[in-house]
Amino acid sequence: MIRSVLTTRSLSSNKIIFQVLVFLSHKFQEAKLDINQIKETFVKLQSEDAKSQVQAALDEGMDPVEILNGGIIAGLQEVGKKFEEEVYFLAELMMAGKLGEACIEIITPHLPENTGPAKGVVILGAVEGDLHDIGYSLVASQLKLAGYKVHVVGVNVPSMKFVEKAQELNADIIGMSAFLVTTIPNCAEVVKYLVDMNIRDKYKVIIGGAETSAEKAESMGCDGQAENAVEAVKLCDRLLGHA
Repeated sequence: MIRSVLTTRSLSSNKIIFQVLVFLSHKFQEAKLDINQIKETFVKLQSEDAKSQVQAALDEGMDPVEILNGGIIAGLQEVGKKFEEEVYFLAELMMAGKLGEACIEIITPHLPENTGPAKGVVILGAVEGDLHDIGYSLVASQLKLAGYKVHVVGVNVPSMKFVEKAQELNADIIGMSAFLVTTIPNCAEVVKYLVDMNIRDKYKVIIGGAETSAEKAESMGCDGQAENAVEAVKLCDRLLGHA
């Protein structure tokens, strides 16, 4: 009889443990679904819903870095793929950029501050003739999270301004964005100025944007090209020896 009671208690205890594990599993899945939901809403360019979901996720205590990476950046990457596949066009790409910036404004106050020494100083802007800041804030946010000091110089930036700003702030990296075929040559112009002024070796030069590629970067004498914000961090780390 004692053995029977103990067996019953053991089975009951195991049942409780099983129920707890199932509950925790469901909660874990719900958290993952929240991230996926934010991503999918972002990809559909449902602006108000996406911003509301980001705020709701923060209110529920979700990791802001996870929201940024798994929701916003992952969503923007998916939009980029749709642009490459000609499912989305420039108008949708611009909408996604604006939505990304709006979501980042909500997330930024909750992001952890980097209290250690900066990995390096990065100048970031869109080249002359390019008025698009698509994905711009995402790159800046990711670099800051990774420990870089970032100075954003805006859009339609004259080539010499990149050089002057790099000299003024003693930058390590000059990052240029070009989303149009017609503006890519302006990236090369910045490199030419650096060479002509005998200061090319002082700076690493990187590019990004819809019409850029690793091949184009190499042909212009740049040090690298990044497809997205996450890759931009990896590229900067590699160029400055942090990888």
